[in-house]
Amino acid sequence: MSKPKITIIIPVYNVEKYLRQCLDSVVNQTMRDIQIICVNDGSPDNSRSILQEYADRDSRIEIIDKPNGGLSSARNAAYPYIRGKYTLFVDSDDWVELDLCEKTYHKAEETGAEMTVFALQRGSGRKVLSFSSNDRITLAEKIPLLDVPSACSKIWQTDFLLGNKLYFFEGLTGEDNPVNWKAVTQANRISIVPEQLYHYRCNPGSISQTTGEHSFDQIFIYGKIREYLLESGYYATYRDKFISQKLRILCEHYQCLPAVLKARYKSMTRESLTADDREFLHATSRKQLSNMVKLFYKMIDGDKTDVLKFQAAYALDQIIRMPERVLRHWIIKPIKKRLKAA
Repeated sequence: MSKPKITIIIPVYNVEKYLRQCLDSVVNQTMRDIQIICVNDGSPDNSRSILQEYADRDSRIEIIDKPNGGLSSARNAAYPYIRGKYTLFVDSDDWVELDLCEKTYHKAEETGAEMTVFALQRGSGRKVLSFSSNDRITLAEKIPLLDVPSACSKIWQTDFLLGNKLYFFEGLTGEDNPVNWKAVTQANRISIVPEQLYHYRCNPGSISQTTGEHSFDQIFIYGKIREYLLESGYYATYRDKFISQKLRILCEHYQCLPAVLKARYKSMTRESLTADDREFLHATSRKQLSNMVKLFYKMIDGDKTDVLKFQAAYALDQIIRMPERVLRHWIIKPIKKRLKAA
């Protein structure tokens, strides 16, 4: 069988509203030598029929049908069928620029990079990073990539992806983060295309845009990342970055939780703190951790004064953000609704 330049993996579940835009952006790539694996993850809507419609017209599309198991399960299910020299993940409610494959492939070939990163539009912002021209990137250049966990924001050298067994944890949200930590710490060469090539859709119905029990997955995930760093010998090198990210993310998830889950989340977060985490909390400057994050960890230890301080800081933060929310909810949203109706 021929070896295409890039394999594109698209997990599909309940996205008939957005699927055509996603598939159009993939099948119309300026680079034609691609393999497209669509994993139908037990989708209950019309998504399977749409996939078949496109597959009938384009022989590069391969459909895998499986029972519903979630995003990670669908991605992992495609691994045995990858034939491309490079692999790209695209979520089925997103879409990509038509020259994404061509630009990233040429950059990866030119540099020999195991990962080639590009800008992903999420909401209204984007993050573009740059590296030196050396074959090996520096530690300082790797660190910012640990805050760009999305598997969809890069193409992967397939031998690197499979050789390092970069599978996604199944049944969890935040599944990209452990894979990203493993990949960034192990990669010798990482290149970048400093352009916005991927469009992430903030779909209100997706699990990443909702809060609830799945926020508890973050506690488990950071435990697994820590285990990996210790076993691989990378912990000392990345200790400060790992701890600061963990403390910040767990705090952010707490703030979004419904009140009924907060007590259990606080208890589990407190139990997850290691001696290193607590030492970092006491020793670190405000540059590394915001006052809000520091107050959160004082609060979960149960001091009533710290509980009040955190609540006050949180309320102030919400007030500061209020003008943006008011503008979005009461002005921008109604205008968009009227324009759509017109």
